[in-house]
Amino acid sequence: MARQPDSGLAENFLKRDGRLNRWRYFKRCFLLGLVEFIIFFAIFAMDTNALGQLSSFGNIALKLVMAVGQIPLFCLITRRLHDCNRDEKLAYAVLALNAIIIILTDYNNLMKEPSLFENIITALAGVIGIYAMFCPGTKGDNQYGEDPLA
Repeated sequence: MARQPDSGLAENFLKRDGRLNRWRYFKRCFLLGLVEFIIFFAIFAMDTNALGQLSSFGNIALKLVMAVGQIPLFCLITRRLHDCNRDEKLAYAVLALNAIIIILTDYNNLMKEPSLFENIITALAGVIGIYAMFCPGTKGDNQYGEDPLA
């Protein structure tokens, strides 16, 4: 039986089983980032004062958007790792690292130099993301499903 392509938002962004090839992963992550950027821009545009500072509500709203965005990102990374014949442990690591980044970020003070700890956390999450992006998928079927390029 031929592989059925994902259809709908839930299947494209919230499904954790199966595999996802590099190109689809890239496109979906790009789209997710674009949507988050548009929402961030809207929050900054509506909730900054004359000095360009966000209210407490705006800061919480941005953190909430970031937190909600972790759900589809986790699912995408999990499926990408499955394509590389890896389990989702690295996806959980990215989720934890990004949670720390979300908690530590103060959107009213973005010009502040990040601490060494913040830089290390960000770099670790970035390295795992780059690995997921460029790790070649397993040719043919693997324990996580059919080859997404078949």
